[in-house]
Amino acid sequence: MSSQTGSQKTTGKRLRAWRKSVPLKLMQLSHLIKVSQGSLSDLENDKSLPSANTLANLSIYTDLNIFWLLTGKGPVSRKLSPDMEKSTEQSRLYEDFMYMMQDRKLKGVVEKVIGLYRDGDAKKKAQIQGFLSALS
Repeated sequence: MSSQTGSQKTTGKRLRAWRKSVPLKLMQLSHLIKVSQGSLSDLENDKSLPSANTLANLSIYTDLNIFWLLTGKGPVSRKLSPDMEKSTEQSRLYEDFMYMMQDRKLKGVVEKVIGLYRDGDAKKKAQIQGFLSALS
């Protein structure tokens, strides 16, 4: 992290400096930690303090050191254990998936593929797997 990230005086300023250093846009972080963009903006502008739920989501979905965020002391980031990194990666994939499912057309296609795979015989499942592997 830059020295600029480490020298911030308030919780909001530290949160904004960390977010920009990652880098994440306001919209991306708000979606990731499940708060509105307005609420996140209020946090970054020191108009409010983070709730316990917001702090928990920052801890779950990012490597931000919550102690540093609240006090300005210690390292900005925390080293995640390999198990936590895997869990966090899976959580982020799930969040990305849920975000994409807001597109009705895409959601319909995904639901159809899931239904065909779930209810299909071995040949149908092999066809779907082959099709998807050909895309990557």
